[in-house]
Amino acid sequence: MTIIRWRNQPNFERFLNETMRNNADDNFNDNCGCQPNTNILKSKDHFMIEMAVPGLQKSDFNIRAEENVLSISYEPAEKKDDQEIPVTYLRREYEQEAFTRHFTLPETSDAEKISAKYENGLLRVFIPYEDPEKNKITRSININ
Repeated sequence: MTIIRWRNQPNFERFLNETMRNNADDNFNDNCGCQPNTNILKSKDHFMIEMAVPGLQKSDFNIRAEENVLSISYEPAEKKDDQEIPVTYLRREYEQEAFTRHFTLPETSDAEKISAKYENGLLRVFIPYEDPEKNKITRSININ
């Protein structure tokens, strides 16, 4: 039996090498967690954008379709310190940061029928579309 040493620690050397090798802005955007994790799914009659955004309310989101771009954004309200004794975080693994995500809508989508649902920390945006194959007709045309 072979025993393999398991290391449950971040590889800081790799992180530093990638930071130096890549553009700093690109590396920041990839690693900061400022953008919520998003899935894009396709069914026979609609696309669905599924975004993991726990702890928010329906009213916190701004969803707009303008021309062929769908924008989903969140801007946190000003925080009020109601605590008499200020606290210092010893470890902070999450925070609700402002974000904006843009998605290009397909030409066959129907922007008038886009709908959204927020439940259990998942924002789902449904984008109906028409199958371009559905409108293709093959027929013979007689010449008179």
